[in-house]
Amino acid sequence: MSETIPRVALIGDVPAKLWGLDLREWQRRAWQKIGAAGTSREGRLLVGTDWVFSPALQSGLLAREGAALIVQDDTGDARLAAIHLPEGANMDRAAASALISKPADPAALEALGLTPVSMDDLASSYNKALRKTEAPYALSVFTTAPGGIEKRQFEGSYKGVTDIVTKYAWPWPAFHATRWAAAIGMKPNTVTTLSLVLVCVAFQLFWVGAWIPGIIAGWAMTFLDTVDGKLARTTMTYSRWGNVYDHGIDLIHPPFWYWAIYVGLMREGTAYEPVWLTGALAVILVIYVLNRLEELAFMRRFGFHIHVWRPVDSFMRTITARRNPNLLIFMLAVLAGFPETGFLLVAAWTIICFVFHGVRLGQAFAASGPVTSWMDR
Repeated sequence: MSETIPRVALIGDVPAKLWGLDLREWQRRAWQKIGAAGTSREGRLLVGTDWVFSPALQSGLLAREGAALIVQDDTGDARLAAIHLPEGANMDRAAASALISKPADPAALEALGLTPVSMDDLASSYNKALRKTEAPYALSVFTTAPGGIEKRQFEGSYKGVTDIVTKYAWPWPAFHATRWAAAIGMKPNTVTTLSLVLVCVAFQLFWVGAWIPGIIAGWAMTFLDTVDGKLARTTMTYSRWGNVYDHGIDLIHPPFWYWAIYVGLMREGTAYEPVWLTGALAVILVIYVLNRLEELAFMRRFGFHIHVWRPVDSFMRTITARRNPNLLIFMLAVLAGFPETGFLLVAAWTIICFVFHGVRLGQAFAASGPVTSWMDR
C-alpha cells in the first residue's frame, strides 16, 4: 500500500532514557510529532534508535526519498544514521537495516540506488518558529551521553530572540528544572497552572504594596513560564491547547500586574502628584495594546516577526518594554527605595519602545525591495 507520509522503523534496542522516557518511546513521540505516519517495523524510513536528530533534520529526512544520511559522530567516524527507502523500491530491507549505525560507504550506498547526504543537505539552519539560526544536529547515545544530548536538545528548544532575563538568567536553572520535572513525570500544563497561581499571588502582593514578595512571586512566575514550554518540547508533549493556555496567560496578565502596582502605590502614598501615576498607568496599558498591534501588523504583512527583521530589531527585543524588562526596571527602583519612580520609568520606557517599533514598522512598509529576516539568508 502506498504511503504518502512514511512510517519510521526504529532499528536496534538501546537501553537508554531521554527526559525520563525510554529512548524508543521518546523516539516514537518525536517522530509522530514531526509528522511521520507512526513507527512500525515495516516503515520506509529506517532510523537507528540510538540517533537523536534535530526537528529540522527529521523533517528533511521525511521529505527526501532515497536519502541515506551520513553523520560524523563525536569520534570523527562517518556513520550511516538513517535511510529513507524509496516507495516501491526493490531493496532487501534486512540488508538495508543492517547498515544503520555502521561505518558509511557512500559508493556502496549509491550502488543500492540511494543518495548519500549530509545534515546540511537536508535541513536549513533558520528556525522561524524559535527565531534563531542553529546548525542541525544528529547525536548518538553510543558516543554522546544522554545528559549531553538533553543539554543540546534544551538549547535547541530555546528561543534565539527573547528578552534579557529569559536569554541570560534562566537557561541554566531552567535546564535543571526541566530535567527534574521530566524525571518525575510532571506535565507541561501542570507547570503552566502553577505559573497562573503565581500570577494571582503576585497580583495580590502588588495590590497591597508588598513589593519584594510580589517581585519574588513575579520572577518565579516568569521562570515557570520558561520551563513549561521547554518541558513540552523536550518530552514531546506539546499541544495546540497547551500553546493557547501558555501564551494566553502571557498575553493577558501583564496589564493586571501594572494595575495592581498602581493601586499599591496609591495606597501607600507617593511624593508625586496622583495624576502622574494615573497617567503612567494609562500610557502603559494603552501602549501595551498598541505595541502588540504593531507586531501583528508586521507579521501579517511580511510573514515573520518584526524582531528578526534586522540585528537591531533582535537586540531591541532583549530590552523592549515587555513584562520581564519592565519588572527588572521596577525591581531596581524598589531596591533603591523609589517604587513610584520605577513605575514612571516603566511608562517612559514603554513610550520609547513604542516609538521605535512605530518607526521600524513605517520603514518596513516603505521599503522598496523585499523585506526578509536577516536570519533567513
